[in-house]
Amino acid sequence: MIAVTTVLVTGANKGLGRGFVQKYLSRPDTVVVTAVRNPESEESKALLNLNKAQGSKLILVKIESASATDALEAVESIKKQGVSHLDIVIANAGIFKSAAFLEVSKMKSSDLLEHVDINVNGPVRLFQATLPLLHASRQPKFIAISSAVGTIGGAEYIPWAVTSYGASKAALNFLLRRIHIENKDLIAIAFHPGAVQTDEGNKAAQFFGFEAAFTSVEDRVDGIVAKV
Repeated sequence: MIAVTTVLVTGANKGLGRGFVQKYLSRPDTVVVTAVRNPESEESKALLNLNKAQGSKLILVKIESASATDALEAVESIKKQGVSHLDIVIANAGIFKSAAFLEVSKMKSSDLLEHVDINVNGPVRLFQATLPLLHASRQPKFIAISSAVGTIGGAEYIPWAVTSYGASKAALNFLLRRIHIENKDLIAIAFHPGAVQTDEGNKAAQFFGFEAAFTSVEDRVDGIVAKV
């Protein structure tokens, strides 16, 4: 019997998320559960037409990171479609708004709460919803896309204020470590992708006077997947 690898990716309609979907679909016998905010959008529907290796397929589901129920409902949906385990879950969805560049003295609590809800609560909701299917895998892995700006020990080396965003990534990094410690059968790790040519990555680069971010989506996806 052919062993099928099952991967779930959030924030999959563009950027790194779409790159992960393409990468895993290029591998044979792989089911890629592709989570987007709006499955009915043209951008999301276009994912169904991505090239697929032999025996591979894409399942499109709705997961809005701010929703308390979407991840749970998505898991129930894929179970009904024959998914009995998840080998890899990639919590890629997140936000990085311009308000993140404000110093703590000028930061609005609403901006902090928004970043925390999407960048911290979102991955936690996803982990809790997918944990039973992760436990059903022989080598489960829960991956989160984080950032070096969430470092605490190296905060003085970050040359700009990224308060609300950095705080959310620091919290995410801590929780990923706790997940790894609390689940002996599961690998949980956060990746810092660097300055990637996504919408958010290019905006950040332009804020600092660069034309675009430095690393292509394809190169960064290849690097992360090689380590996963």
